[in-house]
Amino acid sequence: MGQALIGGLLDSGWPPDQITVIDTDPSTGSLLEKNFPQCRICAQAGSAPASAQAVVLAVKPQVIRLVCEQISAHYQSTRPLIVSIAAGTMVRDIGAWLGEEFPVVRCMPNLPVLVRCGTTGLFAGPDVSETQRVLAESILASVGFTLWLEEETLLDAVTAVSGSGPAYFFFLIEAILEAGQSLGLSADQARQLTVHTALGAARLVEQGDQDPHALRRAVTSKGGTTEAALEILEQEGVKKIFAAAIRSAAQKAELLSRSATSPTNNNSSDANK
Repeated sequence: MGQALIGGLLDSGWPPDQITVIDTDPSTGSLLEKNFPQCRICAQAGSAPASAQAVVLAVKPQVIRLVCEQISAHYQSTRPLIVSIAAGTMVRDIGAWLGEEFPVVRCMPNLPVLVRCGTTGLFAGPDVSETQRVLAESILASVGFTLWLEEETLLDAVTAVSGSGPAYFFFLIEAILEAGQSLGLSADQARQLTVHTALGAARLVEQGDQDPHALRRAVTSKGGTTEAALEILEQEGVKKIFAAAIRSAAQKAELLSRSATSPTNNNSSDANK
C-alpha cells in the first residue's frame, strides 16, 4: 500500500523532493531506493524532515504504537497531519500514542490502489482542519476514488464492502471462468470474456443513469438465457448469501478494531515489536 501511494503521488505530479520514505528494514529500503530513486529513503524516523506537512502510517497494526511514539518525539513542535492506513487502529488510540492535538485521518484503502483504481474510505479526527482534509484526500485520491465518512464506526462497513470487496469479485470471476471452460472455452478465451464483461458491467453502473437493478432487467429478456441463469441464482439465495458474508466481514472488522486497541495489547511490549 505504501509503495502504491508513492507511485500514485509521483504519477499525479507530486514533486519527488517532497516525498521522504522511512523503512527500518534494510532490504525494503534497498528496494525502495531502486523503485523510487528520485525520492529520499531513510532508515530512521529521526531522519524525516521536520517541516513535513503530512506523515502517512503505512505500517502493520502490531507496530503502530511504537511508530507513533517515535513520530511524537520527532514532531512534537510542528504536529503535522497523520494519515493512517493501519487496519483496525482507531483515531483515539493513535491520538493517545502521539500525544495531544495531533490531527489524525484514518483511511481504509483496498487492493486496487496497486493499479490506481482503489477505493478509500476516510475519517477525520477532531483536530483535523479543512486544509488538512484536502491534503489527506489528495494523497489517497492519487490512487483512486475517495469517500469521507462522518462516523468512524462506518469504516467497519467500508472494510466489509470495499476493503474485502475485491475478493468477492475475484471469487465471482473465478466461478465464471471455471464455468466457461467447462462449456468448452479455452482458459484464455474464458478469461478475456469474463474480465471484459466485468469491466463493461462496472462501467455501465458507474457512468450510466440506471441503477444495477434496472440494468439487470434491461439485459434479461423474457424466456431468454439470462433469465434462465438468474432464476438459478435466485433459487439458491445468492443475494442472501452475499449479505450474510458482508455482515460477517463487518463484524470481524469491528472485533479486530476492538482487539487491536485492547488494554492488554496496548500495555504489551511484545505487541509492539
